[in-house]
Amino acid sequence: MKTIAARKAEVTVKRPDGKIETITHPKIDYFTPAIFDQMKKVMADAGRGEVISYRNIDAVVEMEESDYQGRCERCGTAIDTRKAYHQQEHMSFGGGTVKVAAYYCNHCRQLLTEIGRGEHTPMQERATERPDNTPTHKED
Repeated sequence: MKTIAARKAEVTVKRPDGKIETITHPKIDYFTPAIFDQMKKVMADAGRGEVISYRNIDAVVEMEESDYQGRCERCGTAIDTRKAYHQQEHMSFGGGTVKVAAYYCNHCRQLLTEIGRGEHTPMQERATERPDNTPTHKED
């Protein structure tokens, strides 16, 4: 991914002489309501004017070919994520559950579709085979 224009924040300020100007903040590239409230207080205390509003501007990026290269979640085959089948799945992250996009190649997609229809596949048969740890005799 190549950044064409960096992320920035614009602030609208009403100066003490009544002039309103919009400036790009030189150090802060993203404002939150808490930072904005803090800036309003500091500007008013310094007598440099009243901060009216802010606007966060996202970065402009250019996607490269390598950004679209991925791997199948099941078999690891290299795929192009623009053309591959994908679905939303849940994953544990940081003690919570987040949605992620899982990409699959055509072969794995067909296999998962068959499993979803209730068809038994060799993979599903192997997954259901579990060793039985139940004792065969009762100890006194």
